[in-house]
Amino acid sequence: MEENLLKIFKLADTLNEKQNKVYAEIKYTADDRKRLIISIISKKDFCYLERCEIQLARNPLLKWNNIIDLFKNYVGGCNNE
Repeated sequence: MEENLLKIFKLADTLNEKQNKVYAEIKYTADDRKRLIISIISKKDFCYLERCEIQLARNPLLKWNNIIDLFKNYVGGCNNE
């Protein structure tokens, strides 16, 4: 899990540096649910384009590769208008 989180953090930084239309926001709440919220937000009007909420404490059937691929698409400019 740690390796995938590191990839997501690096892609979030790259997204902000390479895209002028979107940026990433990552929030983690270390309460009983251990909630991780990953969002891609428009820089123009600050609306959420993509949002994923994961509760790590509940043994999620999480597909880290899907989240990483989503970030890669935005870094490459595929999903921007």
